[in-house]
Amino acid sequence: MANSNEGYLNVIGLEGDTREKAKLKVLIDNPSGKVNKEILLKIYNYIKEVYGTDKCSVLWWEWNEQPTPSIKIITIYNNIQFLQDLWERIAGNYLIFLPVQFDLKKFKQKEKDEEEFIGMCLIKYYHLIVKSPDGYEVLYLTLNNES
Repeated sequence: MANSNEGYLNVIGLEGDTREKAKLKVLIDNPSGKVNKEILLKIYNYIKEVYGTDKCSVLWWEWNEQPTPSIKIITIYNNIQFLQDLWERIAGNYLIFLPVQFDLKKFKQKEKDEEEFIGMCLIKYYHLIVKSPDGYEVLYLTLNNES
């Protein structure tokens, strides 16, 4: 995804000045796309660093069951097995790690438009961690909100 970083920021619906303030960094390269405890522990460490806590809100979609995302507040270290099972179950879909105070009710999602939803979350919280649908990368998106 290294060559498509610029394109991905466009895909998530960022425009104009907002797009210019956005940055994307690959935190974890995962060539197999499969999850293991080492990858989850790396994500855990990033969450502690980025959000300043070991808790976060995890958001995911299961289109075959419901069109709106599911969300759960977890402590990654204590929920490793849950995350591993979830990663495998939702293969092909995004998995988003957001601040614990994330409130799904504040967002309206267009049907089947996860990318735009990710862009809205970035605008609201200024940073987030995302597992790509194929599982090959874990990304860190930031938005510099300084004028």
